[in-house]
Amino acid sequence: MSVARYTTAMTATQGPREIELRAFRTVNAMLAGAGDDVTARTKALAKNYELWSLLLADLVHPDNGLPRDLKARLVSLALWSREESDRAIGDAARSLEPLRAVNRDMIEALEAQAKAASAGKPPAQERPASLAATA
Repeated sequence: MSVARYTTAMTATQGPREIELRAFRTVNAMLAGAGDDVTARTKALAKNYELWSLLLADLVHPDNGLPRDLKARLVSLALWSREESDRAIGDAARSLEPLRAVNRDMIEALEAQAKAASAGKPPAQERPASLAATA
């Protein structure tokens, strides 16, 4: 199966939340598995930067329907994550745990929304734990 056909099939069977969950899980696994391997670390950080860049583009799009306050907090988090990814690429001693923690918070929030949606509840406007402290 070609990549284009696979991508089309995947997006036809998964909603945006599931795709975001898969992306965060994949990136976090890459960050966790990088260890001392400079190439793996650089690839993982580049993917993390790319993921947050895609989210940032969606957040600032005029059709994004998230509440303004939540959007602003997520934009701030996206900018921080991109900057931290850049800093970590340039500093091999820099811990990747802060990036992984933010991504875990996003995974937890997306999982909670998926659980609520599957239970037939309206989606809650939950904040990732990393954003709750700034509220």
